[in-house]
Amino acid sequence: RETKLALYPNMSAAMTQRDGLAVLGILIKVSIPAFDIQSLLPKDLGRYYRYNGSLTTPPCHQSVIWTVFHERIQISKAQVRYRHSSQIHYKADDPDRMLLQDNYRATQPLNHRIIFASFSAG
Repeated sequence: RETKLALYPNMSAAMTQRDGLAVLGILIKVSIPAFDIQSLLPKDLGRYYRYNGSLTTPPCHQSVIWTVFHERIQISKAQVRYRHSSQIHYKADDPDRMLLQDNYRATQPLNHRIIFASFSAG
């Protein structure tokens, strides 16, 4: 039996709401050694930054609660090249799938946003 805890009926409806989406951000350092794909999450999940922001791809809705982990993970240059040749889509037959490259947005001004840190920087 599946339990559904969705606030909105679908992603299209959620992305137009202030609290519609949540994103986990992981900082990656490119290096030679490979990593286990299951280790995409850092070991320390208790140290993170959180803020209200937007999608990084058009239409850039202001509907995302971002969580960016403080600890970086490491991936190889080959894995970066593989990621850039991969496609993202939400359904197997999705005609709107897109490459996972150049799908970022330039850093935006804070616009009075407050960034919460789950740990003391000192």
